[in-house]
Amino acid sequence: MAGLVRFYQSWSVTSKFVIIFVSILFVSLLLTGYTLYRQAAESAIDQAQTIMEQNLQQTRTSIEEKVKMMENISQIIAFDSRIQTLLDSDFINESFQLQDYRDNVAPIIDNIMRQNPYIHSIHVYMSNPQIPELYGGYDGFFSISRIADDGNYRSLLDDNSIKSAWRSVHKEKLLLVRPDVSPVADVLSFNRKIYSFHDFGIAGLVEIEIMESELFKPLKDSVSGTVGNVYIMDESGKVVSDTIAEAYGARAEQLGLGEWSSGGPVNLLAEVGGTRSIVISIPLEGPQLRIIGVFPVSHVVEKVQDSLYTTLFVLAAALLLMSLLVYFVTVKLLSRMKQLLKAMKQVREDSLGVSVPVTGNDEFSQMTRSFNHMTRRIHDLVERVYKSELLEREAEVKALESQINPHFLYNTLATISWVARKANAPDVTRISDSLAKFYRLVLNKGSSETLVAGELEMVKAYLVIQKFRFEERFDAVFEVDDEVKEFVTLKNILQPLVENALVHGIEPKRSHGTIIIKAGVEDGWVVLRIIDDGVGMTAQRLADIREAKSLESAGSGYALANITSRLRSHYGEEHRLELFSRPGIGTVITISFKARRLL
Repeated sequence: MAGLVRFYQSWSVTSKFVIIFVSILFVSLLLTGYTLYRQAAESAIDQAQTIMEQNLQQTRTSIEEKVKMMENISQIIAFDSRIQTLLDSDFINESFQLQDYRDNVAPIIDNIMRQNPYIHSIHVYMSNPQIPELYGGYDGFFSISRIADDGNYRSLLDDNSIKSAWRSVHKEKLLLVRPDVSPVADVLSFNRKIYSFHDFGIAGLVEIEIMESELFKPLKDSVSGTVGNVYIMDESGKVVSDTIAEAYGARAEQLGLGEWSSGGPVNLLAEVGGTRSIVISIPLEGPQLRIIGVFPVSHVVEKVQDSLYTTLFVLAAALLLMSLLVYFVTVKLLSRMKQLLKAMKQVREDSLGVSVPVTGNDEFSQMTRSFNHMTRRIHDLVERVYKSELLEREAEVKALESQINPHFLYNTLATISWVARKANAPDVTRISDSLAKFYRLVLNKGSSETLVAGELEMVKAYLVIQKFRFEERFDAVFEVDDEVKEFVTLKNILQPLVENALVHGIEPKRSHGTIIIKAGVEDGWVVLRIIDDGVGMTAQRLADIREAKSLESAGSGYALANITSRLRSHYGEEHRLELFSRPGIGTVITISFKARRLL
C-alpha cells in the first residue's frame, strides 16, 4: 500500500486530474450499465415468463382438444345403437347377422378412422364369444379374451365404479401381424366400457390409440422449443414426449425437475442443472399429463446484452472524448501553475527578489498574489532574524551570569548543613541536605528530561522534608523495578502528584496514611503510579478535574492539567494519564509513556 501511495504521489497533477476524472466516469459507466442491464434483463425475463406461459397454454389447449376429441369419439362408439345391438345379440341367424355386421356395423369404425386421421387405431373388444372377429388394418372388432389376462385392462374391467380410463405412453396393441406393418409405435390409449341394454353388464370395451408423436405434435410446432426444452411428463414423472430424443423416457429427478412434476401450475425462476432458468409447469386434463418448460435465462437476455454492448460502446467513446477535453483544459490551467512553481524554485535557491506577474482574478491569480506577498514577508523576516541573532547572543551571556544563583543556593544550604552538624541538630541537617538534593535534581543542569532513577530520588528527598512537616503521620513505600531506572522521563512530573496526595488526600484524613510510589515497564511503556489511602474524591470532583475546571486555583486540578500539558507537548499522543478515586478509599494516578533509554 505504501508503495502504491508513493507511485501515486510521483504522478504529475495533469495525470492525477485525468486519471481521477476517467476513474469517476468509468465507475459511473459501470454502475449505469449494470443498472440498465439489470432493469432490462428483469423486464425481459418477466415478459418471457408471460409469453412462454401463454405459448405453453396454447400448446396445452391443442393437446387437450385431441384428448377431448378421443373421449368424445369413444363415447359415440360406446353409445351407438347399432354397436350396442350387435354386442347384445345372440347371433342366431349367423349369415344374416354377419352380413349386417359387415355392411352396417363394421364401417362405423372405419368411417371414424377416415374422419379423424390423427387416430392411430380403434379396437372394439366384445364380451359375447358368439360374435366373430372382424378387423382391418388398425381397427376392428375383437374378442375380449385377447385382453382378459392383460393387467393393463383388468383394473378397468373389474372396477365397476370406473367407466373409462387413460393409459400413458406404451407400445401399441398389435392384434394383427402383417408384413407391411411399420415398427411398433409408442401410443397413448383411451378405454371406455360398453354396457349391455339387458343386464347393464359389460358388453364390450372400446380402445382408441393415438401415437405419442401425433398427440404431442403441437410441441414441435411451438416456438417454445426454440428457446428452451419442453417436456411432457406422466403422473409418475416420466418424460413421454420424444421432442427431445435424449430425454425421452427419463425421470423428472434425472432432469432436475422433480419438485415441479406434480402439484398446481408453476411459473418461476430456478436453478436447473446449474443454469438459471424459467420453469413453467402446467397440468393437462385427461391423461394425467403435465407440460414442463425449461427456458435458460441466458437465451432471454441475449438481445438485452447486445443492446447493452452498443450502449457501453457509445458511453466509452464519450468517455474518451471527455478525457481528451479534460487533458487539454488541465494542461492549459496548469501552465500558470508551472510558472509559479518555477518562481518557487528560485526562492528555494535564495533569490528572494522574485515576483510573478498577476493576470485575472481566479484562484491561480490569488495564489500568485499570496506568493508575491510571501516573498516580501520572507525578505523582511530574514532581516529580523539577523537582528534577533545578535540579541540572542546577548541573552546567552546573561544566562551564563544567572547560573551563579543556583550555585549560591547550593553553597548556602551546605553552610546551613555544616552549622547544624556543628550545633548537633541532626533534623536540620537532614532537612537542609534533602532540600539541597531536591533543588539539585529539580534544576538538573537546565535539562527538561532526567532518568526515572533521578526522578524517584527527587521524590524521596521531597518526602524526607514532608515527614518533618507531617510529624511522621504517613508512610512512603517505593515499589520500583530495577529495569525502569535506566529509562528517560520528563523532569518533575512525580513530585506535584505526591504533593497532591499529601495535601488533598492524607492531610484531610487526620489519621495515619500511606503513599505508594510504583514504577515499572509494561509492554514497552514506562508506567508510574501514585497511590494513597486518603479521603479520595467524589465523582463530581473527579469529573471537574478531568474537564480542567479547577485551573483557577493551585489545587490538584491545576497540577494535573499542568502535567497533562507538559506530557502532551513532550510525548504527543504516546502518553496516558489516568485518574481513579473513591471517597473514603483513596486515589490512584497513573502516568505511562513510551519507554526510551538515554542516548
